Amino acid sequence: MKYLTAVLLLASSAAAPAAAAPALELRAGDRICLVGNTFAERFQLFGYFESGLLAAFPDLELSVRNLAWSADETALRPRPLDFGAVDRHLEAQGADVVLLFYGANESFAGDEGLPAFRNDLGRLLRHVSKQLYNGAEPARIALVSPIPQQALPSGHGLDAAAVERRNVDLRTYAEAAEAVATENGVPFLGIFDGVAAALAGEPAPLTVNGVHLNEAGYWHASRVLLEALGAAAPGTVVASAEGGAGLEIRPPVLPPGPDGNPGRLRISVRDLAPGYYALRRGDQTLASASDGDWAKGLEVQETSAITALRETGDGLRRVVLHKSRLFFDRYRAVNGYYIYGGRKEPFGVHSFPPEMVRFDELVGELDDEAAALARSDEVWRLERVDR
Repeated sequence: MKYLTAVLLLASSAAAPAAAAPALELRAGDRICLVGNTFAERFQLFGYFESGLLAAFPDLELSVRNLAWSADETALRPRPLDFGAVDRHLEAQGADVVLLFYGANESFAGDEGLPAFRNDLGRLLRHVSKQLYNGAEPARIALVSPIPQQALPSGHGLDAAAVERRNVDLRTYAEAAEAVATENGVPFLGIFDGVAAALAGEPAPLTVNGVHLNEAGYWHASRVLLEALGAAAPGTVVASAEGGAGLEIRPPVLPPGPDGNPGRLRISVRDLAPGYYALRRGDQTLASASDGDWAKGLEVQETSAITALRETGDGLRRVVLHKSRLFFDRYRAVNGYYIYGGRKEPFGVHSFPPEMVRFDELVGELDDEAAALARSDEVWRLERVDR
């Protein structure tokens, strides 16, 4: 029997229009840096995006650094004295890939602000795409769209009419961002509609104030962003048997959702030879169905194997959260005035450089731990059987 390794991602280009912007390429060992506004900054609080990214692409051993800063705009990124420009920190992190999050704050300027936004954004895209932050080649970049606001119950935030007007502006700026990205040959990750669908589809609020997402909101937004990056839906394996009568399945780890929502595993296998197939883990049968049903996709029922994948996924997210906190404390140190500011000389130079090195070492160790957790050791077989 011929075995094939299951593909754990579904190329987003399959559903994209012919004239779509280029896709963002992720490579083994990439350091991915998030740069932009409050929406981007708050991803680190919940860990869903990074743990989902590592689980979706376990063989790439990716790492993530969140360099976003609340209220940043394309042409306005104030920092404390001697903190350094964004370029300096992207170089310090050896960024291979930069995800840029802009347009939400700028949208408050309405139609009058669009020309300046387009110009500033185009200038920023051209600048970042030429930088050799990793010391070897220009950064690969992608621009992420703004997300909509949410109308909350009366008395909490803006009323529905005001939110509708805000979302017209936000969509306009998202469309302007897409046009600028296309003009500059930069991949555009349009998540506005996906997040809007989540806001409309959930009975409970997904924001804390109509603007900033809560934990459940970031879980939804992370799923939308991962899909835009070309990942299969979390907990999904999409594979092709290429006309064969079986293959090898390597299931992903399953980071849980908000409130411990259990991660589920769904497996879809196309191009199986006609017949009936069983998914087996050793001598244990996890699921069985016809080739047609496998092509549609089957959810693997609760077993000890699923429980183990979920526990590993939970461990992965916990490591990601720990690493993100340590990196934030190093990147945005509360005593920065002694590290890089006015009291660096003569006070900070005596004690802080070695401490910063140790922070970097700890963050790197947690990167390695997260990469190891993201790689499932499970190997299952899908093979043709008699009914």
